[in-house]
Amino acid sequence: MKKIKKPILFFLLFVLLITSFYLLTFTVSEKEYAIVTRFGKPVRIIKQSGLHYKLPGFFETINPIDGRVNVFITKPIQLLLGDKNPIIFTCYVCWRVYNTSLFFQSVAMVDTAHQKLGDMINSQLGNVLGDYQLNQIINTDPDMVCLSEIETRIIDESNKNVQEKYGLEIIHLGIRRINYPAIVAKAVYNRMQSEREKEAKKYRAEGTEEAAKIEAKADREFSEILAKAYQEAEIIKGEGDREAIKIYGQAYSQDPQFFSFLKSLELYKEVLQGKSTLVLSTENELFHYLTPPQGGSLLQSGTSPKGESPLKGGRQ
Repeated sequence: MKKIKKPILFFLLFVLLITSFYLLTFTVSEKEYAIVTRFGKPVRIIKQSGLHYKLPGFFETINPIDGRVNVFITKPIQLLLGDKNPIIFTCYVCWRVYNTSLFFQSVAMVDTAHQKLGDMINSQLGNVLGDYQLNQIINTDPDMVCLSEIETRIIDESNKNVQEKYGLEIIHLGIRRINYPAIVAKAVYNRMQSEREKEAKKYRAEGTEEAAKIEAKADREFSEILAKAYQEAEIIKGEGDREAIKIYGQAYSQDPQFFSFLKSLELYKEVLQGKSTLVLSTENELFHYLTPPQGGSLLQSGTSPKGESPLKGGRQ
């Protein structure tokens, strides 16, 4: 009987030991803090992760607090800008526990913290937006947009209150979305359209100016090339005329009568072509080679009006 009671006793002692260890110890992870409360009052704040000891559960209770950075999105709210234009803002907020004891006593739960932060941020957003106009919120010119300045002001003014009241710290705040109520949407679109048209006119004017410069440059180069070509053509023409005069002079010096006969033929060709009508005296020099001598024709005699052969010089 004693042999049977020994194992039972050891088992009971083992169960008691395990139960005591479970009731008297707890663990804190790396992502959280722990507040130990005794009969509802905080007595210890544990920020170091690992195994820790406490009194049994009915004496001390462990309240875990998330130590990570939390992110939440505020509810959309419609506010008035300084120029009386309504606009709808939605923000995102990154926050963490700043004072663990104050957070536990004033807020305790993350959902409650989100509600408190959302109300405070929307309130500060309404105060800050009264100093800005619509073209400082939405603008095609990045230098005119003041969203970063608005975010910084809201963080600075909100942090003072949430740290003192709720033990929270806002790390970052950003404007997630901006909407327009129907009453101002048309005005915004018209303003954007006018800005785009103004920009387009500017580019068209610059293009027209550049085109005029290119056209003027092309005209100037064309005139220079044409003048140079005309100059070269005149030089070549002058050289040709000089060479022609030289050849004519040589031909005339060799046989003046035959040269005169050829020139007359060229003149006849130019004057008598087509249906031209000339009224001239028969004594005109133009008829020297067209008037036959007395008693015969010019072709039969083969002589000029002066009795000289036009084919002189071995040209018969």
